[in-house]
Amino acid sequence: MSYGGGFGQGGGYGGGEPYNSNSARARETARNMLEMENDRHISNLSEQVSMLKGLTIDIGNEVNSQNTLLDGMSNSMFDANGLLGGTMKKIGTMMKRGGSKHMCYLVAFIVLTFLVIWWLMGKK
Repeated sequence: MSYGGGFGQGGGYGGGEPYNSNSARARETARNMLEMENDRHISNLSEQVSMLKGLTIDIGNEVNSQNTLLDGMSNSMFDANGLLGGTMKKIGTMMKRGGSKHMCYLVAFIVLTFLVIWWLMGKK
């Protein structure tokens, strides 16, 4: 004896679909929506990671550039220090030897240097 269909037999309740097919379909829809949302979040995170990677590469390049600049400045300061040390030794030797002629040249050079600096500052 048949009642016009039961679960999964094409008649009666749900047209041949299982009784809980609506809840299964709702779960599948919710799962798909959550997967789409997760994919969006993954895409956003991927973009942020790419942006941070570019930023860290730029920072690394800037650090290398600054280190090169600092090394160059250190070498320049070392060279200037050596040059100044040599000049001071020569002045010390000249002072020990005495001679008013050398002292007059030194004073004249210093005065002339200050006058040139003063004249250049006045032109601005």
